[in-house]
Amino acid sequence: MRFPATPRAIPKTCARSLAALAIVFTLACLPSCNTPDSVAAFCSSAVATLKSGDAVFDDMKASCIREAQTRERFDTFSLSDATPAVCEDIGKQAEGLKAVSRILADYFSALNDLAAFGKAKAADESDEGNGKAASDTGEAAKASASAKLTGARQKALESVAGFLAKVVSSGYQQKHLADDIVKVHGDVKAVLDGLGEAAGAIYLDQLQDEEEKTVTRYKAFLLEHPDDAAAILALDTRWQADRATFAAKRKAALSFKAALETVARGDDALAAHARGPAARDLAALLSPYAAQLQSLVPAIQKAFF
Repeated sequence: MRFPATPRAIPKTCARSLAALAIVFTLACLPSCNTPDSVAAFCSSAVATLKSGDAVFDDMKASCIREAQTRERFDTFSLSDATPAVCEDIGKQAEGLKAVSRILADYFSALNDLAAFGKAKAADESDEGNGKAASDTGEAAKASASAKLTGARQKALESVAGFLAKVVSSGYQQKHLADDIVKVHGDVKAVLDGLGEAAGAIYLDQLQDEEEKTVTRYKAFLLEHPDDAAAILALDTRWQADRATFAAKRKAALSFKAALETVARGDDALAAHARGPAARDLAALLSPYAAQLQSLVPAIQKAFF
């Protein structure tokens, strides 16, 4: 892979250094090169974003259970939570969505590893210990089916998993990586869109159902105690706290969806320039995406922790 010579009159040593840094990203580089900070920042921010979504997906089942509890009277004092079958199904979908997120997180981790070390970690080298799904298209198919992704998105996830299986193999040739990034980036976007839809539509619909049932429960209680001023005041205080919680969770879900869209745009930029921008151009391309992700992740986490 060759890069056009810069028109500026700069020392040959500096020109060679810039070219080497650019080749690091396109991964046709020497293992001794350093990863451009902008690439590392974007990839790590993408991984953090995907992991932050676990809290959103975990609350899908929890919200369903809380909604079921609104059908009970306040004086029921149940010793265990009611878990309808529908909530179990939602829980399985949430686990599938989290597995899909891990595969995409492994994709961005692999890009960072390849740029930094010239190779991606195999599944048993993963710090998280859950790299198996990323390198196994069968596991990817199982995850996407559980997540209830559309058929096209399921195929896209299997494509990403196939890419990861290739890059962690000892025989993978880095010279093919730029082309592979270009081929797979559309699939990455398709899966990111699926996760965003789950958070920004499916979860928000569930949260709205919970909120409406909570209001109905409070109103029913007030009808039974129309003259109990202390109870009314206590219930109003509780409702104000509930309203703030619902609003925070809605904001978190929308922030997560926006963050996934930012990840997709950043990955598009990587693919568009995978065949050789100057190293100095990578910072201008990727830094805004990394900065936006870094600002969104805390907003996502705040509602749940």
